[in-house]
Amino acid sequence: MKTIEDIRNEGRLLYHYIAGSTLYHCNEEGSDVDTKGLFIASPDELYGLGFDKQFRDKWKDKFDLYPTQIGDDKADNVFYEVGKYMGMLLSSNANVLESLFVPEKMMIVKPHKCLEGFFANRDKFITKACFRPFVQYAIEQMHKARGLNKKIVNPITERKGPLDFAYTFYNQGSTNIVNWLSYRGLKQEYCGLVNIPNMRDVYGCYYDWGMHFQDDGIKYEDLVKAYNMSGKVKLSDAVEKWKSAKDEVQRKTYEHAMMKAQLVNMAEFIFRFYKLKENGLPDISLKNWYESQKPIGYSGMAGENSNELRLSSVSKGERPICYVSYNKDGYTKHCIAYKEYKDWEKNRNPRRYESNLNKNYDSKNMYHCFRLIRMGKEIANGDGIILNREEAGDRALIMDIRHHKFEYDEIMALVTKEEEELNAAIASSKLPEEIDFGLVNDILIDIRKKYYGML
Repeated sequence: MKTIEDIRNEGRLLYHYIAGSTLYHCNEEGSDVDTKGLFIASPDELYGLGFDKQFRDKWKDKFDLYPTQIGDDKADNVFYEVGKYMGMLLSSNANVLESLFVPEKMMIVKPHKCLEGFFANRDKFITKACFRPFVQYAIEQMHKARGLNKKIVNPITERKGPLDFAYTFYNQGSTNIVNWLSYRGLKQEYCGLVNIPNMRDVYGCYYDWGMHFQDDGIKYEDLVKAYNMSGKVKLSDAVEKWKSAKDEVQRKTYEHAMMKAQLVNMAEFIFRFYKLKENGLPDISLKNWYESQKPIGYSGMAGENSNELRLSSVSKGERPICYVSYNKDGYTKHCIAYKEYKDWEKNRNPRRYESNLNKNYDSKNMYHCFRLIRMGKEIANGDGIILNREEAGDRALIMDIRHHKFEYDEIMALVTKEEEELNAAIASSKLPEEIDFGLVNDILIDIRKKYYGML
């Protein structure tokens, strides 16, 4: 894929300017300097099949259409091909509109000669259609500033697995299957899942007692002894002591107590589930049942780092120890949210993160919201697009917002007032309704003709 340096070296970079906070004069020490720009496709890319030269020897099985947008991983530097740029302009994209009014001192590469006619007509792109993206973008920034899904408020620190979204019946409700198994001293790796016909993501859960007893060295006498301890040990007590352990020696002691309590719970479950007692005492049927439990080799519910539940083959006549409902949609959403969070964590600005850590809103999103509403109001009043907020007279207020000088409720009251004024300004605006499609089309044709005619 082409890089912007490739485009620059080929002489196809038409325009390059400083964007973001620096352009608005709302930057501060340590702020990232964003840039944006405009480039043009090469004649080969535009007139030909539209794939990069490096793939021409592999054209039969791979096409790489020429890029219409180039940028870095953090999107701090973004460049649009002139055709895509014009399409965004037709929808009154706020970022594209502001590029037409960048002061010369903020230009890294001044507009190419082929753009002269375009910039000469820049005022014709200021229409009532501008309000939609400005207002929508402002609302988007406001929602980003505070919300249940805001990453800074709800960090996703753990990558969960499928079993975190698997449940079984408990009393009148449900409980996580791993917790249900653990309480009874059972393990998911000895389980075998089988689909229940006509029930989406519901499974019968079978258990490989033989393999468990063999691997953990659990004997018949151990079960009898554990059952005789019923009511004398509680798993919850052992867990609480383990949590409060002061050193490794205590922790090991309470771990042993937890294992003993789990074995007691296992014995109680076996006696109750398989009805292996008479008159409150274990009888010979327990020994017969124990000796009949041969290792089966079920697949377990899920493997390490697995993204799916596993199914097993179960012999006819086996009885499931429980039924499992798997919230597959919930797991999928979690995986997407986790990836988005890790990407954000990797690319976030450390200073911005620390600044917002003890607040319930993102000050950068909020100041952008205020700035956009103010700019929309200026457009509606016929003042044009004013990028320099120092010249507009509200930089001090914007920087106070950025520096968390206001509480969230104060900010929202201010934004609501500005929004009401914007709506009033829109209602009385004398601007044209829409951008002239024919004008944009003619300008794009003129740009390409002038550029390619210069080659």
